[in-house]
Amino acid sequence: MAQSPLDIDNLHSGPPPQVDIYTDGGCDPNPGPGGWAAIVRLGDREWVLSGNDPNTTNNRMELHAPAAALALLEGLLGRCRVTFHTDSQYLRQGITDWIAGWVRNGWLTSDKQPVKNQDLWQTLHRLTQAHEVTWQWLKGHAGHPLNERADRLATEALRSLRRGPGAPDAHHATTSSLPDVEICVKASCHGAQGVGGWGAVLRTEERTKTLSGGDPKTTANAMLIRGATEALRALKKPCRVTLYSDADYLVKGASLWVQGWQALGCQSRDGKPVANRESWAALLEAARPHQVTWLLAQGDAVPADLALAGKLAAQAGQPGTPDDRSSVRPDEAGDTL
Repeated sequence: MAQSPLDIDNLHSGPPPQVDIYTDGGCDPNPGPGGWAAIVRLGDREWVLSGNDPNTTNNRMELHAPAAALALLEGLLGRCRVTFHTDSQYLRQGITDWIAGWVRNGWLTSDKQPVKNQDLWQTLHRLTQAHEVTWQWLKGHAGHPLNERADRLATEALRSLRRGPGAPDAHHATTSSLPDVEICVKASCHGAQGVGGWGAVLRTEERTKTLSGGDPKTTANAMLIRGATEALRALKKPCRVTLYSDADYLVKGASLWVQGWQALGCQSRDGKPVANRESWAALLEAARPHQVTWLLAQGDAVPADLALAGKLAAQAGQPGTPDDRSSVRPDEAGDTL
Protein backbone atom coordinates (compact mmCIF):
# COMPACT_ATOMS: atom_id res chain seq x y z
CA MET A 1 0.00 0.00 0.00
CA ALA A 2 1.30 3.45 -0.89
CA GLN A 3 1.91 5.54 2.21
CA SER A 4 1.66 9.31 2.39
CA PRO A 5 3.65 11.33 4.91
CA LEU A 6 2.04 11.35 8.35
CA ASP A 7 1.18 14.88 9.49
CA ILE A 8 1.51 14.49 13.27
CA ASP A 9 0.77 18.14 14.07
CA ASN A 10 -2.58 18.11 12.23
CA LEU A 11 -3.54 14.81 13.85
CA HIS A 12 -2.96 16.26 17.31
CA SER A 13 -4.82 19.50 16.60
CA GLY A 14 -8.08 17.89 15.38
CA PRO A 15 -10.40 15.17 16.65
CA PRO A 16 -8.90 11.75 17.50
CA PRO A 17 -7.89 9.98 14.26
CA GLN A 18 -9.94 6.99 13.09
CA VAL A 19 -7.90 3.77 13.03
CA ASP A 20 -8.79 0.20 12.04
CA ILE A 21 -6.98 -2.75 13.59
CA TYR A 22 -7.06 -6.41 12.50
CA THR A 23 -5.34 -9.06 14.63
CA ASP A 24 -4.85 -12.79 14.90
CA GLY A 25 -2.84 -15.22 16.97
CA GLY A 26 -2.48 -18.91 17.62
CA CYS A 27 -0.35 -21.91 18.57
CA ASP A 28 0.56 -25.24 17.03
CA PRO A 29 0.18 -27.31 19.18
CA ASN A 30 -1.69 -25.53 21.98
CA PRO A 31 0.10 -24.93 24.29
CA GLY A 32 3.34 -24.70 22.34
CA PRO A 33 5.03 -22.41 19.84
CA GLY A 34 2.82 -19.47 18.90
CA GLY A 35 2.64 -16.41 16.68
CA TRP A 36 0.60 -13.21 16.56
CA ALA A 37 0.09 -10.36 14.10
CA ALA A 38 -1.65 -7.00 13.91
CA ILE A 39 -2.47 -4.74 10.95
CA VAL A 40 -3.00 -1.10 11.92
CA ARG A 41 -4.56 1.25 9.33
CA LEU A 42 -4.92 5.03 9.40
CA GLY A 43 -6.28 6.24 6.06
CA ASP A 44 -3.73 5.11 3.49
CA ARG A 45 -1.07 4.59 6.16
CA GLU A 46 -0.39 1.08 7.46
CA TRP A 47 1.71 -0.55 10.15
CA VAL A 48 2.18 -4.31 10.39
CA LEU A 49 3.32 -5.90 13.66
CA SER A 50 4.06 -9.55 14.41
CA GLY A 51 5.88 -11.69 16.92
CA ASN A 52 6.15 -15.15 18.41
CA ASP A 53 6.77 -17.10 21.59
CA PRO A 54 8.28 -20.60 21.76
CA ASN A 55 6.06 -21.68 24.67
CA THR A 56 2.64 -20.04 24.90
CA THR A 57 -1.09 -20.58 24.28
CA ASN A 58 -3.69 -19.62 21.67
CA ASN A 59 -5.34 -17.22 24.08
CA ARG A 60 -2.13 -15.43 25.00
CA MET A 61 -1.30 -14.88 21.35
CA GLU A 62 -4.81 -13.53 20.71
CA LEU A 63 -4.29 -11.03 23.55
CA HIS A 64 -0.71 -10.08 22.73
CA ALA A 65 -1.61 -8.85 19.25
CA PRO A 66 -4.12 -6.15 20.30
CA ALA A 67 -1.91 -5.08 23.20
CA ALA A 68 0.98 -4.47 20.81
CA ALA A 69 -1.24 -2.62 18.32
CA LEU A 70 -2.82 -0.33 20.93
CA ALA A 71 0.56 0.36 22.54
CA LEU A 72 1.87 1.36 19.11
CA LEU A 73 -0.97 3.88 18.77
CA GLU A 74 -0.37 5.19 22.28
CA GLY A 75 3.26 5.94 21.50
CA LEU A 76 2.64 7.07 17.93
CA LEU A 77 -0.57 9.08 17.81
CA GLY A 78 -2.02 9.41 21.29
CA ARG A 79 -5.77 8.98 21.75
CA CYS A 80 -7.52 7.44 18.72
CA ARG A 81 -10.96 6.27 17.67
CA VAL A 82 -10.31 2.59 17.03
CA THR A 83 -12.46 0.04 15.24
CA PHE A 84 -11.06 -3.31 16.28
CA HIS A 85 -11.72 -6.39 14.11
CA THR A 86 -11.14 -9.85 15.59
CA ASP A 87 -12.30 -13.43 15.01
CA SER A 88 -11.51 -14.35 18.63
CA GLN A 89 -14.58 -14.73 20.85
CA TYR A 90 -12.22 -15.02 23.85
CA LEU A 91 -10.83 -11.56 23.15
CA ARG A 92 -14.13 -9.92 22.21
CA GLN A 93 -16.16 -11.33 25.11
CA GLY A 94 -13.35 -10.80 27.57
CA ILE A 95 -12.87 -7.13 26.76
CA THR A 96 -16.57 -6.25 26.32
CA ASP A 97 -18.38 -8.52 28.84
CA TRP A 98 -16.07 -10.07 31.42
CA ILE A 99 -13.39 -7.51 32.21
CA ALA A 100 -15.56 -5.07 34.19
CA GLY A 101 -16.40 -7.84 36.67
CA TRP A 102 -12.75 -8.92 36.92
CA VAL A 103 -11.72 -5.36 37.77
CA ARG A 104 -14.44 -5.04 40.43
CA ASN A 105 -13.41 -8.38 41.94
CA GLY A 106 -9.70 -7.58 42.07
CA TRP A 107 -8.90 -9.74 39.01
CA LEU A 108 -10.67 -12.77 40.39
CA THR A 109 -13.29 -14.80 38.53
CA SER A 110 -16.81 -15.36 39.85
CA ASP A 111 -15.58 -18.50 41.63
CA LYS A 112 -12.73 -16.50 43.27
CA GLN A 113 -9.96 -17.89 41.08
CA PRO A 114 -7.24 -15.66 39.58
CA VAL A 115 -8.07 -14.56 36.04
CA LYS A 116 -5.99 -16.47 33.51
CA ASN A 117 -3.60 -14.37 31.41
CA GLN A 118 -4.14 -11.57 33.94
CA ASP A 119 -0.99 -9.69 32.92
CA LEU A 120 -2.16 -9.29 29.33
CA TRP A 121 -5.75 -8.50 30.31
CA GLN A 122 -4.51 -5.76 32.65
CA THR A 123 -2.36 -4.29 29.90
CA LEU A 124 -5.29 -4.38 27.47
CA HIS A 125 -7.60 -2.79 30.02
CA ARG A 126 -5.22 0.14 30.50
CA LEU A 127 -4.63 0.59 26.79
CA THR A 128 -8.32 0.50 25.87
CA GLN A 129 -8.96 3.28 28.39
CA ALA A 130 -6.52 5.44 26.42
CA HIS A 131 -8.60 5.19 23.21
CA GLU A 132 -12.22 5.14 22.02
CA VAL A 133 -12.54 1.50 20.96
CA THR A 134 -15.37 -0.26 19.11
CA TRP A 135 -15.10 -4.04 18.85
CA GLN A 136 -16.33 -5.93 15.79
CA TRP A 137 -16.28 -9.71 15.55
CA LEU A 138 -15.43 -11.35 12.22
CA LYS A 139 -16.00 -14.99 11.38
CA GLY A 140 -12.61 -16.62 10.98
CA HIS A 141 -11.47 -17.93 7.59
CA ALA A 142 -14.53 -16.43 5.92
CA GLY A 143 -12.66 -14.58 3.20
CA HIS A 144 -12.22 -11.11 4.74
CA PRO A 145 -8.93 -10.02 3.13
CA LEU A 146 -7.37 -8.24 6.12
CA ASN A 147 -8.48 -10.91 8.58
CA GLU A 148 -7.00 -13.57 6.31
CA ARG A 149 -3.82 -11.54 5.97
CA ALA A 150 -3.47 -11.21 9.75
CA ASP A 151 -3.88 -14.98 10.01
CA ARG A 152 -1.11 -15.54 7.43
CA LEU A 153 1.22 -13.11 9.22
CA ALA A 154 0.63 -14.82 12.58
CA THR A 155 1.27 -18.22 10.99
CA GLU A 156 4.47 -16.94 9.39
CA ALA A 157 5.63 -15.56 12.75
CA LEU A 158 5.05 -18.98 14.31
CA ARG A 159 6.86 -20.78 11.49
CA SER A 160 9.86 -18.49 11.82
CA LEU A 161 10.61 -20.25 15.11
CA ARG A 162 11.24 -23.44 13.14
CA ARG A 163 13.39 -22.12 10.31
CA GLY A 164 16.74 -23.71 9.73
CA PRO A 165 20.19 -22.12 9.36
CA GLY A 166 20.45 -19.45 6.69
CA ALA A 167 16.75 -18.54 6.64
CA PRO A 168 15.72 -14.97 7.44
CA ASP A 169 15.55 -14.29 11.17
CA ALA A 170 16.80 -17.78 11.95
CA HIS A 171 18.74 -18.20 15.17
CA HIS A 172 20.95 -20.94 13.70
CA ALA A 173 19.61 -23.38 16.27
CA THR A 174 16.29 -25.04 16.94
CA THR A 175 14.15 -23.40 19.59
CA SER A 176 14.45 -26.39 21.92
CA SER A 177 18.25 -26.36 21.73
CA LEU A 178 18.74 -22.71 22.62
CA PRO A 179 20.20 -22.26 26.12
CA ASP A 180 17.99 -20.36 28.57
CA VAL A 181 19.40 -17.23 30.19
CA GLU A 182 17.80 -14.87 32.68
CA ILE A 183 19.10 -11.29 32.75
CA CYS A 184 18.28 -8.64 35.36
CA VAL A 185 19.20 -5.01 34.64
CA LYS A 186 19.16 -1.92 36.87
CA ALA A 187 20.51 1.61 36.57
CA SER A 188 21.32 4.54 38.85
CA CYS A 189 22.07 8.20 38.27
CA HIS A 190 22.89 11.19 40.47
CA GLY A 191 20.29 13.76 39.44
CA ALA A 192 18.52 14.09 36.10
CA GLN A 193 21.90 14.08 34.36
CA GLY A 194 25.11 13.25 36.16
CA VAL A 195 27.27 10.36 37.26
CA GLY A 196 25.45 7.13 36.54
CA GLY A 197 25.91 3.41 36.52
CA TRP A 198 24.33 0.19 35.32
CA GLY A 199 24.40 -3.34 36.64
CA ALA A 200 23.39 -6.65 35.09
CA VAL A 201 23.16 -10.22 36.40
CA LEU A 202 23.14 -13.06 33.86
CA ARG A 203 22.10 -16.50 35.09
CA THR A 204 21.96 -19.95 33.52
CA GLU A 205 21.30 -23.22 35.31
CA GLU A 206 25.01 -23.65 36.04
CA ARG A 207 26.54 -20.19 36.17
CA THR A 208 26.03 -16.58 37.12
CA LYS A 209 27.82 -13.59 35.62
CA THR A 210 27.72 -10.01 36.82
CA LEU A 211 28.47 -6.94 34.72
CA SER A 212 28.54 -3.26 35.54
CA GLY A 213 29.69 0.05 34.16
CA GLY A 214 29.37 3.77 34.58
CA ASP A 215 29.52 7.14 32.89
CA PRO A 216 30.49 10.51 34.42
CA LYS A 217 27.69 12.36 32.61
CA THR A 218 24.60 10.40 31.67
CA THR A 219 20.97 9.65 32.51
CA ALA A 220 19.24 6.73 34.19
CA ASN A 221 17.48 5.85 30.93
CA ALA A 222 20.72 5.81 28.99
CA MET A 223 22.25 3.52 31.61
CA LEU A 224 19.29 1.12 31.40
CA ILE A 225 19.74 0.71 27.65
CA ARG A 226 23.51 0.38 28.03
CA GLY A 227 23.15 -2.32 30.69
CA ALA A 228 20.76 -4.40 28.59
CA THR A 229 22.98 -3.99 25.53
CA GLU A 230 26.17 -5.06 27.29
CA ALA A 231 24.42 -8.03 28.91
CA LEU A 232 23.18 -9.30 25.55
CA ARG A 233 26.59 -8.72 23.97
CA ALA A 234 28.14 -10.88 26.71
CA LEU A 235 26.29 -13.97 25.45
CA LYS A 236 28.63 -16.10 23.36
CA LYS A 237 25.97 -17.77 21.22
CA PRO A 238 22.25 -17.40 20.41
CA CYS A 239 20.11 -17.87 23.51
CA ARG A 240 16.54 -17.80 24.66
CA VAL A 241 16.65 -14.77 26.97
CA THR A 242 14.23 -13.53 29.59
CA LEU A 243 15.26 -9.99 30.46
CA TYR A 244 13.82 -8.42 33.63
CA SER A 245 13.71 -4.75 34.53
CA ASP A 246 11.50 -2.72 36.83
CA ALA A 247 11.63 0.22 34.40
CA ASP A 248 8.77 0.77 31.93
CA TYR A 249 11.13 2.79 29.76
CA LEU A 250 13.35 -0.19 28.97
CA VAL A 251 10.77 -2.98 28.81
CA LYS A 252 8.07 -1.16 26.85
CA GLY A 253 10.60 0.72 24.76
CA ALA A 254 12.31 -2.47 23.58
CA SER A 255 9.19 -4.60 23.15
CA LEU A 256 6.55 -2.11 21.95
CA TRP A 257 7.46 1.54 21.44
CA VAL A 258 10.47 0.97 19.20
CA GLN A 259 8.19 -0.31 16.43
CA GLY A 260 6.36 3.00 16.42
CA TRP A 261 9.56 5.00 16.46
CA GLN A 262 10.88 3.05 13.49
CA ALA A 263 7.64 3.66 11.59
CA LEU A 264 8.16 7.41 12.07
CA GLY A 265 11.83 7.40 11.12
CA CYS A 266 13.08 7.28 14.73
CA GLN A 267 10.93 10.20 15.77
CA SER A 268 8.47 10.44 18.64
CA ARG A 269 4.81 11.11 17.99
CA ASP A 270 5.35 14.86 18.45
CA GLY A 271 7.94 14.85 15.67
CA LYS A 272 11.04 15.10 17.87
CA PRO A 273 14.06 12.78 17.58
CA VAL A 274 13.82 9.78 19.89
CA ALA A 275 16.03 10.20 22.94
CA ASN A 276 18.99 7.80 23.09
CA ARG A 277 18.42 6.92 19.44
CA GLU A 278 21.89 5.45 18.84
CA SER A 279 21.71 3.47 22.08
CA TRP A 280 18.35 1.95 21.10
CA ALA A 281 19.84 0.95 17.73
CA ALA A 282 22.76 -0.74 19.50
CA LEU A 283 20.37 -2.60 21.81
CA LEU A 284 18.29 -3.90 18.91
CA GLU A 285 21.44 -5.09 17.17
CA ALA A 286 22.62 -6.85 20.34
CA ALA A 287 19.23 -8.56 20.71
CA ARG A 288 19.04 -9.70 17.08
CA PRO A 289 20.78 -13.12 17.47
CA HIS A 290 18.59 -14.09 20.42
CA GLN A 291 14.96 -14.77 21.32
CA VAL A 292 14.35 -12.08 23.92
CA THR A 293 11.29 -11.79 26.15
CA TRP A 294 11.13 -8.43 27.96
CA LEU A 295 9.39 -8.63 31.34
CA LEU A 296 8.43 -5.82 33.70
CA ALA A 297 9.35 -6.98 37.21
CA GLN A 298 6.60 -5.96 39.63
CA GLY A 299 5.12 -7.22 42.88
CA ASP A 300 5.79 -10.89 43.53
CA ALA A 301 7.41 -11.32 40.10
CA VAL A 302 10.66 -9.54 41.02
CA PRO A 303 13.68 -11.87 40.72
CA ALA A 304 16.20 -11.76 43.55
CA ASP A 305 18.93 -10.96 41.02
CA LEU A 306 17.34 -7.56 40.38
CA ALA A 307 18.43 -6.35 43.84
CA LEU A 308 21.98 -7.46 43.09
CA ALA A 309 21.87 -5.64 39.76
CA GLY A 310 20.77 -2.53 41.65
CA LYS A 311 23.74 -2.76 44.02
CA LEU A 312 26.11 -3.16 41.07
CA ALA A 313 24.58 -0.12 39.37
CA ALA A 314 24.91 2.00 42.50
CA GLN A 315 28.54 0.99 42.96
CA ALA A 316 29.36 1.63 39.30
CA GLY A 317 27.72 5.04 39.52
CA GLN A 318 30.13 6.32 42.14
CA PRO A 319 32.73 8.90 41.01
CA GLY A 320 36.09 7.32 40.22
CA THR A 321 34.72 3.81 39.62
CA PRO A 322 36.24 2.01 36.59
CA ASP A 323 33.94 2.24 33.58
CA ASP A 324 33.19 -1.44 32.96
CA ARG A 325 33.60 -4.45 35.22
CA SER A 326 32.51 -8.05 35.08
CA SER A 327 32.79 -11.19 37.16
CA VAL A 328 31.74 -14.79 36.68
CA ARG A 329 30.81 -17.48 39.21
CA PRO A 330 32.11 -20.17 39.15
CA ASP A 331 35.54 -19.51 37.64
CA GLU A 332 34.82 -21.10 34.28
CA ALA A 333 32.33 -19.14 32.19
CA GLY A 334 31.27 -22.00 29.94
CA ASP A 335 29.99 -21.77 26.37
CA THR A 336 27.02 -19.44 26.99
CA LEU A 337 28.42 -16.78 29.33
